[in-house]
Amino acid sequence: MLHPDTAKLIGKLKTIAKKHGVEIDAGRMATDMGYALQTLTELGNTSDPEQGVVVMQLMQDLCLIDMSDGMGE
Repeated sequence: MLHPDTAKLIGKLKTIAKKHGVEIDAGRMATDMGYALQTLTELGNTSDPEQGVVVMQLMQDLCLIDMSDGMGE
C-alpha cells in the first residue's frame, strides 16, 4: 500500500509527463520497481525543476535511491 503522499506525487508526475506526450501507468509505478526506476530515470533527464524534484522525491519514496550518502553521524 502506497503512502498517500507518494500516490499524489505519482499523480503529479503523470500529469507533468502527459504534457510532454509521455504516458505513465500509475498502478504499475506502485508495484513494478523495474518499471518505476526506468520511468523515473527517463523523466529525471529534464531541465524542468518541478519535474526533477518530483522524480527525486519519488525515487526516494519508492526506495530506488539512498539519499543518506554523505550525511555524517
